[in-house]
Amino acid sequence: MIKRASWSVSAGVAAALFVVTAAAFLRPPLLPDIGRDLGLSAIGLGALGSFFALGRLAADFPAGRSTERYRMGPMMALAAFLVGAGSLTFGSASSKYGAFVGVFVLGIGSAWTLTTAMAHFAASPKRRRGVAMSVFAGSLLAGQAVGPTMSGLIAEASDWRVALWAGAGLAGVVMLAFIIVTSRRMPDATIVRSPVQPVAAEESPSPKVLAVLYLLPAVQFSIGAALVQTLIPIVADGRLGLSVGVVGSALGLGGVARFLGAILAGPVSDRVGRKAALIPGLMIQMAGIMMLGLGAGRSWWWASIILLGLGSVGVSVGTTILADVSEGVRLGRRLGAFRFTGDLGFLVAPVVAGFLYERWGTLAAVLPVLALTLSVTIASIIVLPETLPRLQSVVRRRGGR
Repeated sequence: MIKRASWSVSAGVAAALFVVTAAAFLRPPLLPDIGRDLGLSAIGLGALGSFFALGRLAADFPAGRSTERYRMGPMMALAAFLVGAGSLTFGSASSKYGAFVGVFVLGIGSAWTLTTAMAHFAASPKRRRGVAMSVFAGSLLAGQAVGPTMSGLIAEASDWRVALWAGAGLAGVVMLAFIIVTSRRMPDATIVRSPVQPVAAEESPSPKVLAVLYLLPAVQFSIGAALVQTLIPIVADGRLGLSVGVVGSALGLGGVARFLGAILAGPVSDRVGRKAALIPGLMIQMAGIMMLGLGAGRSWWWASIILLGLGSVGVSVGTTILADVSEGVRLGRRLGAFRFTGDLGFLVAPVVAGFLYERWGTLAAVLPVLALTLSVTIASIIVLPETLPRLQSVVRRRGGR
């Protein structure tokens, strides 16, 4: 039996995703104050980011499997609890060890939130699944943009600890809301199938298709972590002489571009084709990567930020295709693997990019990411099926002739 949620329930999940994500991403602008207060060097502050990534990696597979066994309401309540507990622990830390514990728990809560919400929106009817995943991506990106902005304002008016405690309070409100609503038996959006139901051969995607789909988040997370969060600020400071304020404004503009790209990808995915939304996005990002690596001026730097943002649709469209080829069968476990490869890129890519930049410069640093994006783009064109129902029907009719 397949149960799907109403749009009102999905709106609540989108709002919760926005709030909890904002609470989980308060940390970046607070790092200088955290370092001074807890005695952390630049390496130690970098380690905080690594512990956050490790927490996400540790939770990806358990969270994916849990979406197949438990209702969405309790899952979101648990996710909000973990983010709140991590924020509270981090904000109350009297030593660096408490900070590492708190940020690790934050990573677990972040992964639990994203996987649960992703599974919810992936359970939407196939004909509007692309738009549903755009709502997911839009809520996620908005939360990632608002969280750092909010924490910066709070910390400027008071203290970094107050900002993290405020995040814990926001997550606590979401947790209580889902506990209350779940107690009233809110409809669940998770696709439910009998565990003994056999899986038809045509429902099982090939290993090649799954491999390409799992690489899509690795591309997106590598671009975000290695280029947007690492190389773009470094290049701005070292090569272009831009101030911190300009860099922050540029990254904010990039966030707006990511939001617009995610929202536009949904209608294209549902009306034109899944690959019609995915392939152009990857090509736009390749253009942005090349502009960052080859550009010698500020205009190239600005253009690369905008292009990298507009083309960042791989996760939302990739999830749509993964849900199409799975139709609820082992979808949670596949979403866990999908997110795991992305978080692995999030962990490894910045280290590789930083090392290559120090040794050989910007072009060398972007080449591995460019090669990965190009390879996945070609593989997507060749290997991935077109899963939009209308186009599948056309292909079948032509095949019958």
